[in-house]
Amino acid sequence: MLRHGIINAQLDEALARLRHKDRFVISDSGLPVQPGIEVIDLALVYGVPRFEQVLDALSPELVLECGWMATEAQGTKAQQWVADRFDVPITYVPHDGPLGFKAQVEGAKFVIRTGETTPYANVIFRCGVPF
Repeated sequence: MLRHGIINAQLDEALARLRHKDRFVISDSGLPVQPGIEVIDLALVYGVPRFEQVLDALSPELVLECGWMATEAQGTKAQQWVADRFDVPITYVPHDGPLGFKAQVEGAKFVIRTGETTPYANVIFRCGVPF
């Protein structure tokens, strides 16, 4: 039995499969996900777990090189939660549209769905390497 770290088996396995340049998403409870993309649904009820709690759990486990958030997230709590935990450049794109955030979810390895209800509490991360 693990003593610490990620204990959700589906999430732990998905994280272990990530490689350099792979993208994954941490989302609020309402982000639409295209068919065929694995969803690791951590949501229990609205607000549980919070987006920031999932960021806290993942931050010591990951090597990231960049991320994307919706332009609409700028100046929000969600933007600050990401900035407080990950020192990576974030590119901002419109939430909707052919080149927008929701469209960029396509091609992600998986989406981690939280119970978050804060608007635009979504981030796409691209993995780096630890060496």
